[in-house]
Amino acid sequence: MIKTTIYSVALGTIILSSGAIASPVTNSTFTPTSSNLSNSTVKLAASEIDTAALEEAVFKQINDYRVSQGLKKLTRNSAIDNQARIHSQNMAKGTVPFGHTGFSERVKAAGIPYSSAGENVASNYGYSDSVTTAVQGWLKSPGHLANIRGNFDKTGIGVASNSRGQIYFTQIFFTSVTTPVTTPVTNRVTTPVTTPVTKSKNVLNSTVEVAASKTDTAALEEAVFKQINDYRVSQGFKKLTRNSAIDNQARIHSQNMAKGIVPFGHTGFSERVKAAGIPYSSAGENVAYSQGYSDPATTAVQGWLKSPGHLANIRGNFEKTGIGVASNSRGQIYLTQIFFR
Repeated sequence: MIKTTIYSVALGTIILSSGAIASPVTNSTFTPTSSNLSNSTVKLAASEIDTAALEEAVFKQINDYRVSQGLKKLTRNSAIDNQARIHSQNMAKGTVPFGHTGFSERVKAAGIPYSSAGENVASNYGYSDSVTTAVQGWLKSPGHLANIRGNFDKTGIGVASNSRGQIYFTQIFFTSVTTPVTTPVTNRVTTPVTTPVTKSKNVLNSTVEVAASKTDTAALEEAVFKQINDYRVSQGFKKLTRNSAIDNQARIHSQNMAKGIVPFGHTGFSERVKAAGIPYSSAGENVAYSQGYSDPATTAVQGWLKSPGHLANIRGNFEKTGIGVASNSRGQIYLTQIFFR
């Protein structure tokens, strides 16, 4: 059995809303304005939207920002564009909810060997410059900014609108590799991740299975909670308080990943946030899984701390958290931490 650790973060799914409970949007300024546009005006404008021009404008503004920060420009890739476009079109049609449903599948469908990938999405309407509205919202959000500033080299952008005048943006980021990769590997994985996996060492199957059967998930949850708060205190941030309702949602997600009901990642993140039943202004999520480590809590937390996207959540202006850990018969341990403000 190969010892692996994989990390994932909702880099584009930090939810910001203007009300206590609201539909997920990427920035409170994206909430539809009490517009002076009539419905007919909005529909007319939507029918005249030049999505190709908007995509190019997003590409330019993101690269202009990267250059201003001393970062290399991204190159645009038509295969990634296509996946981003499909997702924006599906969100605009209501085929999928606003968010990152199907992100893993989009990354794979692009057909490009990669070591890491990320995604930002946005939705707005009624703005004279919808591109700047979206990009500036991303730049003001630590999670989205981590993608924009990330060590990526390729990108794809897709924009779509609907008859209601809503405009949906998707930008996908890739760090490409020159040769295809397979799992498990010592330093790269094909599953979307924000950091390479830890170098592997062999362990016996029987050892892993025995360890899995003895996993004290409650103790691991408490260990993650302590380590995250210890880090926050060391950096001058307030401790998070643990909330049982958020714990429950984190636990369900880890259990579902361990059972294979949902893929490793953030499927259903928006629904978990709502199901917790807690009024909030922002939320984020980190997930990880490991196998064969004597201290899976520390392995996960240290991995998150080394990843800009995960670190943005850990250092975020959050107040409450929930942690859920689950294991399966193969010795895989899944960890989910959800953050609330």
